[in-house]
Amino acid sequence: MPSGDRTDPRPSDVLRVALYAGVVFEHDAVSTSFLHKLRILTGLRDAGCPVEVVGFTHATDFDHPDIRLTTGLVDLMRSPAFAAADVHVFEYTMWYELLNALFLLERPTLVIDHNTTPVELVTDPEVQRACARARHERHNLVLATHVATDGEFTADELRAMGFPADRVSTLHLPAATAHTAHPDAGDRRRPGDPVRLLYVGRFVRAKGMLDLLSAMEQVWASGTTDVTLTVTGSIRFPDTEVLAVLEDACTTHQDDGRLTMHVDPTDDELAALYASADALVMPSHHEGFCVPVIEALSSGCYVIGADAGNIPYVMGGLGTLYPCGDVPALAGAITRYAEEVTSAERERRAPVVATTAGPLGPAVWRQRVQRHLAEYSADAYRAGFLDLLALVLAQAAPDGAPTWLVDAGRSAAAAPTAGGGGAPDRSEGPVPVR
Repeated sequence: MPSGDRTDPRPSDVLRVALYAGVVFEHDAVSTSFLHKLRILTGLRDAGCPVEVVGFTHATDFDHPDIRLTTGLVDLMRSPAFAAADVHVFEYTMWYELLNALFLLERPTLVIDHNTTPVELVTDPEVQRACARARHERHNLVLATHVATDGEFTADELRAMGFPADRVSTLHLPAATAHTAHPDAGDRRRPGDPVRLLYVGRFVRAKGMLDLLSAMEQVWASGTTDVTLTVTGSIRFPDTEVLAVLEDACTTHQDDGRLTMHVDPTDDELAALYASADALVMPSHHEGFCVPVIEALSSGCYVIGADAGNIPYVMGGLGTLYPCGDVPALAGAITRYAEEVTSAERERRAPVVATTAGPLGPAVWRQRVQRHLAEYSADAYRAGFLDLLALVLAQAAPDGAPTWLVDAGRSAAAAPTAGGGGAPDRSEGPVPVR
């Protein structure tokens, strides 16, 4: 990791961008957002655009020449790259010291608010304190020139807190996994296969893991036994009680194979799990965005989700919603879906899936999924981020946004793949799963 900043003179028309995150780790949604922006800006720089970028963070497991380890605010203020930056972009979900730079800056600032888990959904006292501070410090985001959120749920929260509506917008994260777009249900199943459910996320109480395990036991006890569940995610910072319950459940079902756990999958492994699953189940009690829903839809998976946080928005009416925390309702939704899949196979017809818009056959469902995913593609994200940079520069800088930046945003918006969903191009830099 480089220890110094480049101080050689640059032309006055160079746009210098500083990115900030508390940590930049693999398999972390906020880090994914940070790395998407770093990839976009370094790609423009390498293509000859007059832009420089540096990322500041307290900790990272990426060895990247444009990411600087920074111990705190004093260390940051000593950096020539900090002083020279024309626009500052902060990721926010938990409080971190670098965010206090908002109090010092007179140049354009953009904050990406990823939302914070409510304290009442956290059991660990230390995490409770961190979440409480983050939700309190969130009021300081009003200092930013503009605030963007991953999803509509968080944007609604900010407006309800009194943030001016014209200074809040959404910037949807794209799927982070490689996949085959919209595979036909018949291509992923063979006659006699069980109905394969997938959970992707952290092993914590707020994600509804205990609800899901209880619901699955109800499903199996009711006689719907030809259904399996695979749970996968990172065990970084788990809820130890939830993890213990999950491990006990996996031990109980090790002989019948109904429940399996896959820890810290690689990108390719996660993509394969989506490709082999029939449906994603997302029982979370709180979501600021919910990347797995987009990844699942991008991979052709049906989705059953709680009506909590941003899940209804990101699902786009294309799956089944049930009342959050209602275990019998979740078990019923799973049972009805599994019965439709198995009945369709037995009757040699295509399954008709339930959605909030009514039952849909596979062809119509896939068409509507594709239209929905247009807002969540890598190209749409690139266009949206560049537009936001131009917006904050136009609002706060005397000279406004440079023409090349506006043109780059328009070019990204017009890209032919902008409507196709899909994963970012990994050849331009590392992008973790979540």
